[in-house]
Amino acid sequence: MENNQDIKSEEVNKEVKKEVEVRVGNTTPEVPVSAEDGSVNISKQEWEKVQEQLKMLESVADKGRVFNYENQKAATGKKVKKIKLSVWNGKFVIGWATIKDILVKHPTTGMTVGEEQQYELLLLAPDGTISKLKVDGYVRFSDIRYTERAECTIIGQSEDYDGKITFDVQLPDGRVIKLSDRFIN
Repeated sequence: MENNQDIKSEEVNKEVKKEVEVRVGNTTPEVPVSAEDGSVNISKQEWEKVQEQLKMLESVADKGRVFNYENQKAATGKKVKKIKLSVWNGKFVIGWATIKDILVKHPTTGMTVGEEQQYELLLLAPDGTISKLKVDGYVRFSDIRYTERAECTIIGQSEDYDGKITFDVQLPDGRVIKLSDRFIN
Protein backbone atom coordinates (compact mmCIF):
# COMPACT_ATOMS: atom_id res chain seq x y z
CA MET A 1 0.00 0.00 0.00
CA GLU A 2 1.49 3.30 -1.04
CA ASN A 3 0.99 6.41 1.00
CA ASN A 4 -0.01 9.79 -0.40
CA GLN A 5 3.55 11.10 -0.37
CA ASP A 6 4.74 8.21 -2.58
CA ILE A 7 1.86 8.84 -5.01
CA LYS A 8 2.63 12.57 -5.12
CA SER A 9 6.31 11.79 -5.61
CA GLU A 10 5.49 9.53 -8.59
CA GLU A 11 3.30 12.28 -10.08
CA VAL A 12 6.11 14.82 -9.68
CA ASN A 13 8.59 12.39 -11.28
CA LYS A 14 6.24 11.91 -14.25
CA GLU A 15 5.88 15.68 -14.66
CA VAL A 16 9.66 16.19 -14.48
CA LYS A 17 10.18 13.44 -17.06
CA LYS A 18 7.65 15.09 -19.38
CA GLU A 19 9.40 18.45 -18.92
CA VAL A 20 12.78 16.92 -19.75
CA GLU A 21 11.32 15.24 -22.84
CA VAL A 22 9.86 18.56 -23.99
CA ARG A 23 13.11 20.47 -23.43
CA VAL A 24 15.44 17.80 -24.82
CA GLY A 25 13.13 16.50 -27.48
CA ASN A 26 11.37 13.18 -27.56
CA THR A 27 14.02 11.55 -29.68
CA THR A 28 16.99 9.88 -28.08
CA PRO A 29 20.20 10.05 -30.05
CA GLU A 30 21.97 6.88 -31.03
CA VAL A 31 24.54 6.26 -28.32
CA PRO A 32 27.18 3.60 -28.79
CA VAL A 33 27.29 1.21 -25.85
CA SER A 34 30.31 -0.93 -25.16
CA ALA A 35 29.32 -4.57 -24.73
CA GLU A 36 32.35 -5.34 -22.59
CA ASP A 37 31.83 -3.07 -19.61
CA GLY A 38 28.43 -1.45 -20.30
CA SER A 39 29.93 2.04 -20.71
CA VAL A 40 28.24 4.71 -22.81
CA ASN A 41 30.12 7.04 -25.13
CA ILE A 42 28.62 10.51 -25.69
CA SER A 43 30.09 13.78 -26.80
CA LYS A 44 31.31 16.39 -24.33
CA GLN A 45 28.53 18.74 -25.46
CA GLU A 46 25.83 16.12 -24.72
CA TRP A 47 27.44 15.35 -21.33
CA GLU A 48 27.44 19.05 -20.37
CA LYS A 49 23.80 19.34 -21.46
CA VAL A 50 22.82 16.39 -19.26
CA GLN A 51 24.76 17.82 -16.31
CA GLU A 52 23.09 21.22 -16.76
CA GLN A 53 19.64 19.60 -16.79
CA LEU A 54 20.54 17.60 -13.70
CA LYS A 55 21.58 20.78 -11.86
CA MET A 56 18.33 22.44 -12.94
CA LEU A 57 16.24 19.53 -11.66
CA GLU A 58 18.07 19.45 -8.33
CA SER A 59 17.65 23.20 -7.87
CA VAL A 60 13.88 23.16 -8.51
CA ALA A 61 13.21 19.92 -6.63
CA ASP A 62 11.36 19.83 -3.31
CA LYS A 63 14.23 19.42 -0.81
CA GLY A 64 12.13 17.34 1.58
CA ARG A 65 11.21 14.83 -1.10
CA VAL A 66 14.80 14.60 -2.29
CA PHE A 67 15.88 13.94 1.32
CA ASN A 68 13.19 11.25 1.74
CA TYR A 69 14.17 9.62 -1.57
CA GLU A 70 17.83 9.49 -0.60
CA ASN A 71 17.03 8.07 2.85
CA GLN A 72 14.80 5.38 1.36
CA LYS A 73 17.55 4.35 -1.04
CA ALA A 74 20.08 4.27 1.80
CA ALA A 75 17.85 2.22 4.11
CA THR A 76 18.80 -1.44 4.02
CA GLY A 77 15.84 -2.78 5.98
CA LYS A 78 12.78 -1.91 7.97
CA LYS A 79 12.75 1.06 10.28
CA VAL A 80 13.34 -0.14 13.82
CA LYS A 81 11.13 1.35 16.50
CA LYS A 82 12.77 1.54 19.89
CA ILE A 83 10.97 2.06 23.18
CA LYS A 84 11.99 2.13 26.82
CA LEU A 85 10.42 -0.14 29.41
CA SER A 86 10.73 0.43 33.13
CA VAL A 87 12.78 -2.07 35.11
CA TRP A 88 12.47 -2.56 38.87
CA ASN A 89 14.61 -5.10 40.76
CA GLY A 90 15.46 -6.90 37.52
CA LYS A 91 11.80 -7.20 36.48
CA PHE A 92 10.07 -5.37 33.63
CA VAL A 93 7.09 -3.17 34.50
CA ILE A 94 4.46 -4.31 31.99
CA GLY A 95 1.36 -2.66 33.46
CA TRP A 96 -0.11 -0.62 36.28
CA ALA A 97 -3.42 0.53 37.69
CA THR A 98 -4.49 3.18 40.16
CA ILE A 99 -6.07 1.48 43.19
CA LYS A 100 -6.71 4.54 45.34
CA ASP A 101 -6.53 8.29 44.65
CA ILE A 102 -8.07 10.29 47.49
CA LEU A 103 -7.64 13.98 48.27
CA VAL A 104 -6.89 14.64 51.94
CA LYS A 105 -8.64 17.77 53.23
CA HIS A 106 -8.03 19.78 56.37
CA PRO A 107 -10.80 18.98 58.90
CA THR A 108 -11.61 22.60 59.81
CA THR A 109 -10.84 24.59 56.64
CA GLY A 110 -11.74 21.99 54.04
CA MET A 111 -8.68 22.88 51.96
CA THR A 112 -6.76 20.13 50.23
CA VAL A 113 -3.59 19.35 52.19
CA GLY A 114 -2.44 16.20 50.43
CA GLU A 115 -3.28 13.07 48.51
CA GLU A 116 -3.43 9.40 49.35
CA GLN A 117 -2.55 7.26 46.36
CA GLN A 118 -1.96 3.58 45.83
CA TYR A 119 -0.88 1.85 42.61
CA GLU A 120 -0.62 -1.78 41.57
CA LEU A 121 2.19 -2.69 39.17
CA LEU A 122 2.54 -5.83 37.07
CA LEU A 123 6.12 -7.08 36.95
CA LEU A 124 7.53 -9.62 34.47
CA ALA A 125 10.38 -11.67 35.94
CA PRO A 126 13.22 -13.16 33.88
CA ASP A 127 11.69 -16.63 34.30
CA GLY A 128 8.41 -15.43 32.71
CA THR A 129 6.30 -15.20 35.86
CA ILE A 130 4.14 -12.14 36.42
CA SER A 131 3.83 -10.71 39.92
CA LYS A 132 1.94 -7.78 41.42
CA LEU A 133 3.40 -5.03 43.56
CA LYS A 134 1.40 -2.44 45.51
CA VAL A 135 3.04 0.96 45.89
CA ASP A 136 1.91 3.87 48.09
CA GLY A 137 2.31 7.42 46.77
CA TYR A 138 2.90 8.89 43.37
CA VAL A 139 6.53 9.73 44.10
CA ARG A 140 7.40 6.08 44.69
CA PHE A 141 5.37 5.02 41.64
CA SER A 142 7.16 7.61 39.49
CA ASP A 143 10.57 6.50 40.81
CA ILE A 144 9.85 2.90 39.81
CA ARG A 145 8.67 3.93 36.35
CA TYR A 146 11.48 6.32 35.44
CA THR A 147 14.63 5.46 37.45
CA GLU A 148 15.81 2.40 35.53
CA ARG A 149 14.72 1.77 31.95
CA ALA A 150 15.72 -0.75 29.28
CA GLU A 151 15.64 -0.19 25.54
CA CYS A 152 13.39 -2.65 23.70
CA THR A 153 12.35 -3.10 20.08
CA ILE A 154 8.84 -3.12 18.63
CA ILE A 155 8.67 -5.96 16.11
CA GLY A 156 4.94 -6.00 15.42
CA GLN A 157 1.64 -4.38 16.16
CA SER A 158 -2.03 -5.30 16.04
CA GLU A 159 -5.29 -3.45 16.51
CA ASP A 160 -8.52 -4.91 17.79
CA TYR A 161 -12.06 -4.09 16.74
CA ASP A 162 -12.32 -1.27 19.30
CA GLY A 163 -9.13 0.39 18.02
CA LYS A 164 -6.91 -0.67 20.92
CA ILE A 165 -3.33 -1.17 19.79
CA THR A 166 -1.13 -3.98 21.10
CA PHE A 167 2.58 -4.12 20.34
CA ASP A 168 4.85 -7.15 20.06
CA VAL A 169 7.88 -6.02 22.04
CA GLN A 170 11.23 -7.79 21.98
CA LEU A 171 12.99 -7.47 25.32
CA PRO A 172 16.79 -7.10 25.55
CA ASP A 173 17.07 -10.78 26.53
CA GLY A 174 15.29 -11.86 23.30
CA ARG A 175 11.85 -12.68 24.74
CA VAL A 176 8.81 -11.29 22.91
CA ILE A 177 5.79 -10.04 24.86
CA LYS A 178 2.51 -8.41 23.90
CA LEU A 179 2.05 -5.00 25.50
CA SER A 180 -0.75 -2.46 25.33
CA ASP A 181 0.17 0.95 23.95
CA ARG A 182 -0.88 2.48 27.31
CA PHE A 183 2.14 0.91 29.04
CA ILE A 184 4.83 1.94 26.57
CA ASN A 185 6.63 4.95 27.92
